Amino acid sequence: MYSWYFPKDQPSTGLGHRHDWEHVVIWIDNPDVANPKIIAVTPSAHNGYSKYAPPPADSMAGLAAKINYESHWPVNHALGMTTKGGEFQDLIMWEQLTDDARRALNEVKWGAANVPMNDGNFQNKLKKAWETKA
Repeated sequence: MYSWYFPKDQPSTGLGHRHDWEHVVIWIDNPDVANPKIIAVTPSAHNGYSKYAPPPADSMAGLAAKINYESHWPVNHALGMTTKGGEFQDLIMWEQLTDDARRALNEVKWGAANVPMNDGNFQNKLKKAWETKA
């Protein structure tokens, strides 16, 4: 699971809310092999998911999924797959975070937004993402 935080989700004037967490789950066939195959990609969209199983070849760059952050006007923003190139972003593993950072992600109230990768949400988010129909 890759997660992004956005301080505000406001696709149109007068609508929106503070705090937004979006994430994408990359599903692989076997985590124990050197070169696993990506079997599905599930980007989040305002507490729901889109599922690409298998992901479109033109939305992949090797073992990297091409993900964009897009407006679903007039209500909210969401993640989706794209064919356009972009930039790679640094990956920070949950275990690399300090105890204080993990505690904040587990305990801070984000309004209606939910931290997808915290201890209380991670397994449920994975389950919901996997069960989404392609």
